[in-house]
Amino acid sequence: MKFIEKQSLPILFLCLLIPSAVPHPIAGYMATALMLVFIVINKKNLLLILFIYFPARPLLMELNSGLTYTGDLIILTLFISLLIEKFKKNEWPFSKYHFTAPFWLFCLIGAGAALINGVGILPILFELRGLLITFLLLYIIGELNLERKDIFRFLKVILIFTILLCLHGIVEKIFSRTILLPRTWELWNLSPTNRMRIYGAPANPNVFALFLSIQLFLGFFLFQSLKKYKWIVFLAAILISGTLLLTYSRGTMIAFGFAALVFIIWTRNKPFLKYAVGAFCLGLLLIYYPVLFASSKVEVSASIPMENVIGSTPSSEHEDALSNRFSEMFSDKTLHQSTEWGRLYVLIKGIEIFKDHPIIGTGLATFGDSATLSFSSPIYQEYQIGERMYTDNQYIQILVQTGVLGFLAVLAFIFFTCRKILKSGKGTFGAFTICLMLAALLAGLFYNILEDKTFTLIFYSCLGFCLQKDIILKD
Repeated sequence: MKFIEKQSLPILFLCLLIPSAVPHPIAGYMATALMLVFIVINKKNLLLILFIYFPARPLLMELNSGLTYTGDLIILTLFISLLIEKFKKNEWPFSKYHFTAPFWLFCLIGAGAALINGVGILPILFELRGLLITFLLLYIIGELNLERKDIFRFLKVILIFTILLCLHGIVEKIFSRTILLPRTWELWNLSPTNRMRIYGAPANPNVFALFLSIQLFLGFFLFQSLKKYKWIVFLAAILISGTLLLTYSRGTMIAFGFAALVFIIWTRNKPFLKYAVGAFCLGLLLIYYPVLFASSKVEVSASIPMENVIGSTPSSEHEDALSNRFSEMFSDKTLHQSTEWGRLYVLIKGIEIFKDHPIIGTGLATFGDSATLSFSSPIYQEYQIGERMYTDNQYIQILVQTGVLGFLAVLAFIFFTCRKILKSGKGTFGAFTICLMLAALLAGLFYNILEDKTFTLIFYSCLGFCLQKDIILKD
């Protein structure tokens, strides 16, 4: 048993890798069941595997559908075991988590409004799962017996994994999505603009960019803590920065750029400024432009001219893609398209619905969330909305689905969370967690950030670390 406990992390890695190579769902189910056994062997490593699973979940699901709910089951198992353990000892610190009550109230308002408006139980549970499954990590990490060395071991493993994701994304870019991807992904009919972007294992350039942006922050904490091998972490930061630029994710870069600026001003952290500026400048020179050059060379050397392939992009457009992405944000063409079927259309339609349901909204699973992509919404026909509409705006989604009461509940959660972090005395790490929330508030203008499992996984985990009284992180 001691040997298994000591080697638990490699075993858990194999539980993800083997089903990916053996695509039958039964292999995924068996691997998931084996991983859950580690709840009694090594909870910390079982928790760590979530930081590998969720960023790569779309790829893992595509390779083996039996891994679809692996992360959910791990979190639920950890949470239930924690509840049992705490209630047996009669030591659950309820007052410690009073600040989370408004978020539960938000979910309750959304579920109640959905029932009133005729949404089925299954779609409501589907959306509640999307909102709450990673939220439970706040309680798990807040009560798990973690030490400072555990956190930095997590950071090292996640950094290595991030390097692999970046290299995979770069290969995807250079070879125009023709190798190291599932066949179904290679056949995606992407627009020329989106075909230039790295989708990576998360299968979404914006989600990938969010993950990489957070990793630049977390890599800095690792960079500061190491006495040796700092240069390896900085090289990884260069790779991450270059890959982030290749996602062309405007919303993410704006949100985290502003958060980084606030972090620097707040903490007066000159080493972070040098680290971030150095990583981005070198990432642009050593990763971004060389990858674009290699990609254009591969296109030119292809047996079929890429101009004849649907979705291809001339090399000259590749070179100016990053600057064009930002310069076109407020162009007449972009604004017109957005009004016709994009984010402005969603905003206008959302305001129309909100006026009809201002108090508690139309309910979860009714307007552009994950549930409406899988289940039909009862309000779409009335308001003439297409079935595959996704809001990509967390604010209008909250207003439409939960009304003023739900929106106020979320604001209360944000306020109480900030106050809790400031009282935690976690110094630089506490400032980082608040800046992470600030980035989420800005990113919410462009994405449904509460449904992004990768972001919420890390944010709620950081919040849980702030609640750990015995963990001291040097600034």
